[in-house]
Amino acid sequence: MNAHLNEADNYGPAFMRVAAALGEYDRTAEDAAAVIELLGLAPGARVIDAGCGFGRFTAALADQGCETVGVDISPAAISEAKGRCPGPTYLVADLTEPLPEGVGPFDALLSMYSSFGYGAAPEDDMEMLRAFHRALKPGGRLLMQLSDLERSRFRLRTDEGVVVRETNGVIETLDVDFSTGMLHVRYELGNDAVDSRIRMYEAEDLERMVLEAGFHDVDRYGDLTGAPKRPEDRLVLLATA
Repeated sequence: MNAHLNEADNYGPAFMRVAAALGEYDRTAEDAAAVIELLGLAPGARVIDAGCGFGRFTAALADQGCETVGVDISPAAISEAKGRCPGPTYLVADLTEPLPEGVGPFDALLSMYSSFGYGAAPEDDMEMLRAFHRALKPGGRLLMQLSDLERSRFRLRTDEGVVVRETNGVIETLDVDFSTGMLHVRYELGNDAVDSRIRMYEAEDLERMVLEAGFHDVDRYGDLTGAPKRPEDRLVLLATA
């Protein structure tokens, strides 16, 4: 099993409370509809939500006609998903390991809301992309939505040091190393404190990795409607297996 930057249950209930306060969950239904349109998914399309958390996006896709499976490495997250967003199939799994017999292959794999970049080393992230490819049918579509280094430079407006900001009662302490792409964020809300470590990439480097993993026809956008990427936007990357 590959090593990871965070403990398996790091993004459990405490992180979910922080994310809710930050407004990260406000556009779930709209985002699901946009993804279905962007990928041209037909009713009944088999979709895997990689890093599904408590299942909000998995369930939103199911509500709009997809046959969805939510996968997360965190038992705590999957327990929350089964309670809060029942309906889809949920699995506790490390996606760099083979999926259980009979699961997949899929028409689409989604890695939403910066759910990528948690391998202990870039090679572990690369292995995750290869696993994404293995989970898809030939012609299946990969969609990744995540913060790239361009967005972090724009938002932090500094190449060094620590940035502290407060949003809706959440205190975020951000420390990013742009030479390695490593971002450490400490979130504090009331009695909750969560440390998150993630590796970010330049869009060009991520595209190269996706191609190396076996994908082709890579497109890059600035949102889920297919708009052009601006520095302030999360990167939306599409590719075909």
